[in-house]
Amino acid sequence: MSAEKHLTLRERIRDELVRMIVSGELPAGAAIDEKKLVERLSTSRTPFREAIGTLEREGLIEIRPYRGFFVRQLSRKDVEDLYDLRETLEAMAAKRAVERASDGDIDRLSSMLDRAVQALRSDDMAAYAAEDRRFHEFIAELSDNHALVDTLSRLALQIQMCRVIANRSRDFAERAADERDRILGAFRQRDAGLAARLMAEHIADVRQSVMAQLMAEAG
Repeated sequence: MSAEKHLTLRERIRDELVRMIVSGELPAGAAIDEKKLVERLSTSRTPFREAIGTLEREGLIEIRPYRGFFVRQLSRKDVEDLYDLRETLEAMAAKRAVERASDGDIDRLSSMLDRAVQALRSDDMAAYAAEDRRFHEFIAELSDNHALVDTLSRLALQIQMCRVIANRSRDFAERAADERDRILGAFRQRDAGLAARLMAEHIADVRQSVMAQLMAEAG
């Protein structure tokens, strides 16, 4: 487990668990084998359980008394609640960001989308998802609304889990790339209302893809 020196042991364990969950190595609903992972990560139970507690608060892990730790299985209700909030917040972020973004900021968003398309064409879905995440996070930062950024930050891992689920559909991933390109076009036109509408439509499309994947798995 190589990591930056400024990260604490608990943070390194948390980051590795996130990687395992998002990659599907620890799938939704799976039990977490504490003994096996403590040995694998060359750590002790105390920092491991501290990391588990952090991930429970962030919505990725469930702690079930007398049964152990489990990767959270998102329900349809969980997704609906999360995306109701996400759609509202990210549409607001897009509107405010257009009003505040410099030409350099817009060029930076464009570069993120270029890298995302390159990753998609190379079938590197992890890189594609990473650029997708950076695109949305940067727009939130540009909104200069600290409460909005803080709320999205606390939901970030749940959103990341849903992003992975949605991107299992290659058709959706390609459609989403086009949707983000249209959002960028609204930024270039300096049309805040259009950017907000397109962002809301994009988030609604992500929601539908996540729900379709969950229903297919349940079926």
